[in-house]
Amino acid sequence: MQQILPIVLTVMLSILTLMMVVVGVLVVQVLLKVRKTVDHMNNTLDLVEDKLVSIVTPLRTIGGMASSMKTGMKIFESFLGWVNRNKKED
Repeated sequence: MQQILPIVLTVMLSILTLMMVVVGVLVVQVLLKVRKTVDHMNNTLDLVEDKLVSIVTPLRTIGGMASSMKTGMKIFESFLGWVNRNKKED
């Protein structure tokens, strides 16, 4: 009986060690797949950001042009008001 106990413990320890190694390998594989997926998502998000910037940039330019035209029209209206006021005084 005393000689069977060390053998059983050694076998159990070997089985547990083998199972832990298998689980460790599977965890590493899962983490590698997660890393690959996260890298792919990051690349996709970078591409989407680049596309959005390329779409938004012309819109910003159009907005700037509209604002400039609005300011120009205000200046032109002020100038016409000044010219009309000088004509009324004459």
